[in-house]
Amino acid sequence: MNADKLNTLIVGLGVNANKLARALDFDPSYISRIRTGERTPGDEAQFMDGVARYIAGHFTNYEQLELIAAITGSSVKDVAVPEKCEAAIKTYLGSSETAVQKPASFKPLTQFLRSLDEFDLNAFKEEINFNSLNVPSMPFSLPTTKTYTGIEEMKQAELDFLKAAVLGRSTEDVIMYSDMPLEEMAEDKEFARKIMMGIALLVRKGVRLKSIHDIHRPIQELYIGLEGWIPVYMTGLMESYYLPMPTNMAFLHFVRSAGGVACLGEAVVGDQGSGRYIVSKASADVKYARVRAQQLLNMAKPLLRVFHEEDQAKEEKVLEGLRRKFGTNTIMVGEGQFENLHIISLPGHYVLIRKTNPPAVSILIEYPALVDALERYEPTLF
Repeated sequence: MNADKLNTLIVGLGVNANKLARALDFDPSYISRIRTGERTPGDEAQFMDGVARYIAGHFTNYEQLELIAAITGSSVKDVAVPEKCEAAIKTYLGSSETAVQKPASFKPLTQFLRSLDEFDLNAFKEEINFNSLNVPSMPFSLPTTKTYTGIEEMKQAELDFLKAAVLGRSTEDVIMYSDMPLEEMAEDKEFARKIMMGIALLVRKGVRLKSIHDIHRPIQELYIGLEGWIPVYMTGLMESYYLPMPTNMAFLHFVRSAGGVACLGEAVVGDQGSGRYIVSKASADVKYARVRAQQLLNMAKPLLRVFHEEDQAKEEKVLEGLRRKFGTNTIMVGEGQFENLHIISLPGHYVLIRKTNPPAVSILIEYPALVDALERYEPTLF
């Protein structure tokens, strides 16, 4: 069995190594040593059967199947059949080839870390003239309710929601959730620029943003989403969460809730372009979206926590609690790879990213799949 390929499969799909270990009735540390090549399973065939059965049974949405196909060199049609998916994974793991196939979608982890390393809040503010930004007060002509269909109109729906939230009188928190695919919209740089400008105006207005990220997607898409929000995280006005329970495998959802406007969207998995968004300022719709968004927030857990310089006492208190609970056997990750980042991991429990250039912040990550991917970060792997 090829340990490098096992590690590529686990990192690429965002497999929770602890859950995999439990499913195979192994100690997590034993799985870790197998991944690094320090140990070899006593019965390799049985071990590969277990890994293949676990992945084929738990990674079944279209984006995950695309990744499995890319990694194993199979077709999506084939790996959509559980028995064929298991066979493809076992063949891949059992291959003696030293070259490990890596799809291009593995790159976002490196890109996320590099963007975080290079980001300078002062330079960003200067680039967008943040200190000179004036929150506009002119009326925004938006019908009480408007429907948007297809990818391009969905983009406009997001922009119209932001315009209405910026121009509205409310300074209530904006709550956001989406399990819509990100890659297609992320490729539109002008759209991303307009979204960031709208967010900058909300921040300038003093609105706090609470984003519930969908973690039940390929982990590479999660990196794309996190990278896009780096400027907002650095302002201290954004909180990040995730839903630990699985989301629906058939339908896609989009929820944006502000004080005076709401945006709700839906689509079918694999056919986002035929979905629709609705932006509404009607009080009943705004109230409904607020209740729904708050219910999601109540079920969510922190995805990452950002501590600024003024939060040092709070950060130390949180870390002390983690040290008492899990111990102090930390490791350094990616040493020498970044100019402004120091990445510290307590394997299996948390990763702390300390950023030294403006703004000097610490980012605490406890979501298991992100922790696992980051603690094993190797630039050459990606």
